[in-house]
Amino acid sequence: MRDKKKGDRTLICGIALSICLCVLAGGVILHLSETFIRSGIADMAGAVGIAAPEQLGGVMHLYKSGDGLKGAGEEILRQYGYGRDVYSFAPAWFGTAAYAIPFCSILVMLFSFGLYWRHKMKEAEKRTVALSGYLDRIMEGQYDTLMKDDTGSALGDSIYKAVVLLREEREQAQRAKENLADNMADLSHQLKTPAASIGLTLSLLKKKAWDEETKQDIIQMEGQVGHLQHLVGTMLTLSKLDAGVLELEEKAFDLEEMLVDAVQPFVRQMEEKGICFGIQGADGISLSGDFGWCSEAFGNIIKNCVEHTPERGDISIVCRYNPIYTEIVIQDSGGGFDEADLPHLFERFYRGAGSSKDSAGIGLALSKSIIEKENGTVTAENIKTGGARFRIKFYHCHRIST
Repeated sequence: MRDKKKGDRTLICGIALSICLCVLAGGVILHLSETFIRSGIADMAGAVGIAAPEQLGGVMHLYKSGDGLKGAGEEILRQYGYGRDVYSFAPAWFGTAAYAIPFCSILVMLFSFGLYWRHKMKEAEKRTVALSGYLDRIMEGQYDTLMKDDTGSALGDSIYKAVVLLREEREQAQRAKENLADNMADLSHQLKTPAASIGLTLSLLKKKAWDEETKQDIIQMEGQVGHLQHLVGTMLTLSKLDAGVLELEEKAFDLEEMLVDAVQPFVRQMEEKGICFGIQGADGISLSGDFGWCSEAFGNIIKNCVEHTPERGDISIVCRYNPIYTEIVIQDSGGGFDEADLPHLFERFYRGAGSSKDSAGIGLALSKSIIEKENGTVTAENIKTGGARFRIKFYHCHRIST
């Protein structure tokens, strides 16, 4: 408030000074003009009085009447060399002063406006810094912070209300996620017990089965029970990732060792289909993160590639390291993705056109959540020559907690 009054006083003083200078300049110019005009008339009257004293009375009477004298006077002045470009009645400095004083007044006014504008810019900069600090304090949880009473207090109040509202909504969302994770944990625990009982009962029934057809039906039921248990576990993991309560280790591990661990469950399936598999460029590269969960994420991606690669096809993993990130490219020689599926591949419960009937549509979603939690990104695309490609990048910086 004090700075604002100071700036207003500066502008008012500058304008007042400029007005005073203009009035003073006008008065001085008017006085000088009257003085020099009267002096010129006196000189002319004196010259007539000396040259023709007997005609002086008539000349003065004619001058007072002023009828048609201007044109004749201009003609006489031109005859004797007193044109408009050579006006010798006024001194040379008179014209300079007549222009210099108003010019100085304008300069003073412009200078005053310049000072006022500079002051306003500094005031706006201070205000921006104050609002920024105010916002930072609120974001840190200092809700009792108050702005000083000035012209921007309304803006400060609006920022305060908006930030508090956003924080409250964020906290409510976080609590909702934590509640969801707790509910999923309870549900998982409640489902595991009957699923285990069903599995045990099916095992006993399989031993007592009377014919081969009944045994096959029981085996299929066991597979469905196992699939249900896996689905429940995956949903529990996703809910924990969303709530930020899943503990991930941050240890250095060998990239090649992790990839070998991820592909191990699918080696037999690849051998049966005659798929050629290879890992390139992973030797000597280390990553920082959770070995087990990274293996889980890559295993889901590799599983997708194995399912969509035809017999005697190819699956390759190529690793590249640079100072910013480590890139792992996984690609297969299958039919690729449907263009309509590409934007939705990592959405939960989304099943693309080529998905198997047993797919629940959460494997790739789980991989994406884990990789992002490990400070990475994953994208999918089609290869121009045919096949699908996954690009995973792990950035070399500290993990950002959420």
